[in-house]
Order: sequence, then C-alpha cells, then structure tokens
Amino acid sequence: MTKRWLFLALPPLVFLAAAFVLVQLFMDLDEDGVDRKAAERLTLYRQTILGEYQKYRYLPYMIARDPRATSALATGRPDETANRFLQEMADNSGADLLYVMNREGTTLAASNWRDELSLVGRNYAFRPYFKSAIEGEEGQFFAIGATLGEPGLFLSRPTPVSGTPTGVAVVKVDMRPLEAAWAEGGETVFASDENGVIFLSSRAEWRYRTLAELPSAVRETIDTTRQYATQDLDPVSDQPVSMSKLLTIDGNVFRHNAADVGLLGWTLHFLVPLEETRKSVLPIWTAAVALCLVYAIILLVLRGRRLRKTSVQLRQESADLKELNSRLVGEIQERRRVERELLEAQRGLARSNRLAAVGEMSAAVVHELSQPLAALRMFVAGTRKFLDKGDTTTAVENLEEIDSIQLRMASLTQELKRFARPGESRIEKIDLRDSVKAAEKIARPRFEETGVVLKLDLPEADLDVETAPLRVEQILVNLLRNGADAAAGEDDGHVKLEAAAAGNEIVLRISDNGPGIPDDLLERIFDPFFSTKTSSGGMGLGLAISMRLADDLGGSLSVRANTPKGAVFELKLPAVDSDMARTNPPLDLENEAAE
Repeated sequence: MTKRWLFLALPPLVFLAAAFVLVQLFMDLDEDGVDRKAAERLTLYRQTILGEYQKYRYLPYMIARDPRATSALATGRPDETANRFLQEMADNSGADLLYVMNREGTTLAASNWRDELSLVGRNYAFRPYFKSAIEGEEGQFFAIGATLGEPGLFLSRPTPVSGTPTGVAVVKVDMRPLEAAWAEGGETVFASDENGVIFLSSRAEWRYRTLAELPSAVRETIDTTRQYATQDLDPVSDQPVSMSKLLTIDGNVFRHNAADVGLLGWTLHFLVPLEETRKSVLPIWTAAVALCLVYAIILLVLRGRRLRKTSVQLRQESADLKELNSRLVGEIQERRRVERELLEAQRGLARSNRLAAVGEMSAAVVHELSQPLAALRMFVAGTRKFLDKGDTTTAVENLEEIDSIQLRMASLTQELKRFARPGESRIEKIDLRDSVKAAEKIARPRFEETGVVLKLDLPEADLDVETAPLRVEQILVNLLRNGADAAAGEDDGHVKLEAAAAGNEIVLRISDNGPGIPDDLLERIFDPFFSTKTSSGGMGLGLAISMRLADDLGGSLSVRANTPKGAVFELKLPAVDSDMARTNPPLDLENEAAE
C-alpha cells in the first residue's frame, strides 16, 4: 500500500521539481536580459550627456577669445554691444545663457540682458565654476540658477585664455530636455552627483533627493555654493541606497544597474521593477500546480466506484424512459385534441369569412354609389335652377352630365360585382391624365361644398398605362374626397394632385394640408371599417377598397406625413414600357416633400 501511494505521488513531485528548475533557469535568463538592456540604455544615455557637454564645451572658450563679448571688461561696466553679441550667440547656439563676469564675479554682460531677471549686475563669485576659471582652469558645475531658479550645467573659461585672467566667460546648458526624453521613454533612470544627490530623473518625485543621508560637511558645502538652492535634499528611502543589483526605493524593489558618466563624478542609474525580471515565474508555477490538480482529478475519477455509478445511471435512464413515454402519450392525446379544435375553428372561420364578405360587399355598394348620387343631386338641383331662369342650354348640359353619371353608376355596379373577382376587370391602354380629370369632375362637388381648393399638376406628355380605368377613377375619387374632408377645417385648405413618371412606374400623389394622421394610426388606416373622420359620416371602407383595387391593378397605395402638415397618399401603377420612363425624368418625391 505504501509503495502504491509513493508511486501515485511521484508525478506531482516530478512536476514541482521540474517547475523549480525551470523557474531558476528562466529567472537567470530574464535577469541577464534585463542587465543587457540596462547596459545598452546606460551607454546610450551616457553618450547623450557627454554629447551635450561636448556640444557646448567650446562655447565659453570662443566667448573668452572674442573681443566683442569681453569688451565690457575693459570699461568695467555693462556694455550693450557685448549684451547684443551674447544674445545673438545664445540664439544661434541653443545655449540657455551666456554671460561674462569680471574678476570680482560681477556680471557685466549677459544674453538675457533684456529680461526682467537679467544676470547683468549680479555677483556669482561664490560659484565653484567662477573660482576654477579665475584661477585659469576650465570650470564645470551643475546647479540650480541663483537668479532664475532653473537647473543647468555651467561651463566656464578664463579670459583672456592665456596669461592673468581679467574675467570669466560662462555658458549655462539646460539639461531638462534630456530628463524629459527619459520620462517620455517610459523608463526609470536618474543621475546622481558625486555626493549622491539625484539632480536628473525620469521620475519628478525623486529629483533633488539623496541616495543616503548627507554628512554635515557635504551639506554645508552645498549650502555655501547654493548648488541646489533651497531644496531639502531628503533621502529617497528610509534605508541607504546601496549599489547592489537590488535597490529598494520608497518600498519598491528594482533591478539596479549603474554606470559612471565620466563627468564631475556623475553616476547614471537604470532601474527595472523586480516583477519584470520574474515574468516567467508565475506561468511556470501556475502550469505546475494545474498539472498537479489535473492529475489529482484524474485519480479521483479513476478511483470512483464505476460499477455502482453505472448501475445507478442505468436505473435513472430506465426511470427517465418511462417518464418520457408517459409524456409522449399525453402529448399525442393533447395533439389530437388540438387538431379537432383547429378543424372546428377553421370551419367557423370559413363561415365568418363568408358573412364578412357579404357585409363588405353590401357596405361597398353603399359607399361607392353615395359619391355619384351626391354629384347627381347637385346636377339635378342646378338643372332646376337653370330651367327656372330659362337657361335651357346649361340645363341640357347638366342633363348630359346626369346621363353620364347614371351610366357610371351602372358601370360601378358591375365593377363592384367584380370586386371579389378582380380577374374579370377589363384592362385597356389609357392616358392616366384622362382618369385624373374624370375623377376630378366626380369629386368637384365635394370641394365646392367644403370650400377646399383643388390643384392639378399634370405633365404635358402622355401617361400611358394598361389598367382598368374605372377602378383607377374609383381610387382617385376616394382619395380626393378624403383630402377635401381632411382640409375642410383649415383656413387655406387645399388638396394637390400630382402625376409624373418615376422609373418604370407612374406615380399619382394626393397631398393635403389637413391635421394629418397620427403615427400610431398609420398602420390601421387601410383596415376595413376604420376611419379617422368624426363628423363626415365616413364608413371606413374607402381606403380599404382603394388598397384592394391598387393591388388588383398590380400597383400599390401608401401614405406618409406631409410637410409641414397633412398627409400624402401615393398611388403607383406600372407604366406601359421603359421608353416613356426615359422621356419623363423620375419625380423626386423626397425633395418635393421637404419643400
């Protein structure tokens, strides 16, 4: 039994041992990679600093030799010519400041002589770079400016360059662009001076802090030279920062690499968070633990009582089959019952459809004959008046119109009979403008009664279609009368009928400036017996019949809102051929609606 457990425990031990070896190997590889990268970056940053130094090192020497810059030393007072020369030199060279001091350290000429904080007249004899230059040596010093408060590298030379110095030429180089470049690179790098003071850093919170507590003598020297002005120079960490490979700052551990700059005892430091040197540790241990867990799960599964589980599963499956069989029997019975109910519902629906068809046809007869009858009454009343006045000519014309209307009513009756059988309608080639004029004549009495103005906009060219003219007239009469009823309540009520070719279709558009149709009613407007009229006695069949007629003719009938108010009904019918569509350009319905 013991041997068996040891055998079972062997794979997890192998996984963990392999993970430990891999972790050590990959940690060494990661650290070596970080150190190589740090060495490359430190070399680059060191060359950048030295490049800036070499770039401006010649400048104080040139100024010290140029009589235009040192002319103020001969007179012992500020000289505008020297100031202008130094200003021009600073602009051309890119140096931050150029200035010349006498033997006492007083500035007699400076490139910023026009500024409010000009260096002219200020004394900097306390600066080490002045002391070195006045003793005939080259001066180099990094400090915060005593006047402007801006840090920079000060380079100085005695003037004249040989013999007894009578003054000092100084160049101030702004090192902050280097610091900004470090910060933009997203790397943690800083430079410290020979005393361990951080004066350049990609992290602003570390600037002017120290690697360790400064001795009192060093702090006194810094205060005397005013190197870092009023900065506190507090340590960057509670523990002194050592130069080992691991560096702890503000509680964060970094992989540390450093390199000497070779200038003023400066040291460059490149830091990488310790987590980046151990990126491979977590995946390796995670994989090892996952393998152990998978192995344990496999053992647990294999150690299960397979036979008992199989028996339980078979019993459960048998019970499930019985339950499923019972459900199937119940569903079959329920389906048979539903089928019987469905057959009964279909029979009832067929009876209801027949009754509805009879009612719709009866209502359609009343609705469609009411319009010619109204026109007939108007003509009869007019005829009586004309006969009373003795105007027999006009009376005869009215009688002819009455005869035409009664013929139309007879034809309409025949068309209503064909309403349920659209295939029997007589199709012929007509000019659609004639149908528009015929419909306008039938609907004209309604417009005269309501006072609504009817405008017709018909093209000069023929609008040839192959259709049933009487059915087209029925649709147009319904739409025109509806438009007259809708615009009747408006002060300037009007209805406009436009006709034009649009591609391979003829479009008839009837628009009014009435109150319009609410959005929630647009989908029901073509339903039978649905009407928005409250006082005109509408039966709600006109639009339903018109929609049916348009479909029978192979066209379409639609409605949309008008601009700025009212409704627009569009009747589209197929044109005879495409040549007519090319002769008449398409109607831009969207643009006209917007106008």
